[in-house]
Amino acid sequence: METNADRAGRRYRDQSGLWARFKAFQAVSIVAVSIGFMGILVLWTVLTGGDFKFFTAGNLSVLSQQIPITAIAAIGVGILMIAGEFDISVAGTFTLVAFVIAITAGDWALPLAVALLIGLCVAVMIGLVNGWITCWLGIPSFIATIGMMFFLRGAVRFVSVNPETDLPDSLLFVSPEGFKTVMTGQVAGPIYAQLFWLALVAVVAYLILNRHRLGNHIYTAGGNQNAAVSIGVNVRRTKLVAFVICALTAGFAGLLQATRITEIEPSYATISGLELKAIAAAVVGGVSLYGGRGTIIGIILGAAMIDCVDNVLVLLNAPETIFKGILGAVIILAVVLNNIVSRREVS
Repeated sequence: METNADRAGRRYRDQSGLWARFKAFQAVSIVAVSIGFMGILVLWTVLTGGDFKFFTAGNLSVLSQQIPITAIAAIGVGILMIAGEFDISVAGTFTLVAFVIAITAGDWALPLAVALLIGLCVAVMIGLVNGWITCWLGIPSFIATIGMMFFLRGAVRFVSVNPETDLPDSLLFVSPEGFKTVMTGQVAGPIYAQLFWLALVAVVAYLILNRHRLGNHIYTAGGNQNAAVSIGVNVRRTKLVAFVICALTAGFAGLLQATRITEIEPSYATISGLELKAIAAAVVGGVSLYGGRGTIIGIILGAAMIDCVDNVLVLLNAPETIFKGILGAVIILAVVLNNIVSRREVS
């Protein structure tokens, strides 16, 4: 018969086990920082008597539309980083896929489903080319995707200024109305459809990384490539799939953005800094720069943190240039925290 002392001891062991698992969680740093950041914003709102507008319905609506776009692109980038590679061309993919869908559905009058399929096929091709150059030709992914970045910038520029591609206010993203509602429509209050698409992408990504053999291969290939080869992992194929996933999420995020603002912005491929923002979100979320480590929830929280910091600076009427400085400081701090956590795990 279990005594009171036995029950107390069992509860203590259970609690200790939960605390140990929490400390060992790869995204523990960003979870703690996110909780602290939200607490500061709540306190700030209370102390200013509500003058700080972060938690207003209008501002939360903006965040619920922007954060999913950043997070979806960051999920693909994060998965690729876990596999030990980088993609600097995601901003070009983000923009070009939207242009291709708009042209095929608008100018060529193809059915919407066909246009979407063509656009996503373009994303797959970009991922395949990046993966082939990196994995089969042996070119470092950082260099290979920089080359792809400039190529895609040129392609976007050509499409946007070519007089033969007449895009009347990005027809695809203005109609049909049902498509826009499904992709970016308001659900209730500050909740928009983008949040549900983010949840869907996050669940699929989680299942790939944590419930599928491919996920084990991605972690192994990024963490220790020699060990991965020795146990029979096809490292080239694994990384190629990761490149394709990264390109697909970037293209899908671009589709959401174009649908949301009902137009395509060529500048997203050149001056948006989306590629560095996505990498920063992954790093802030606990993804290792050396591969083999990272979580989907951490990547999402990292993206949310970056967009929230940007939003707070806008609310404070801070100069735009300050955001880049703060973003750099956040990245450095995140890398330091991630290294500390990694050392504790090893010890």
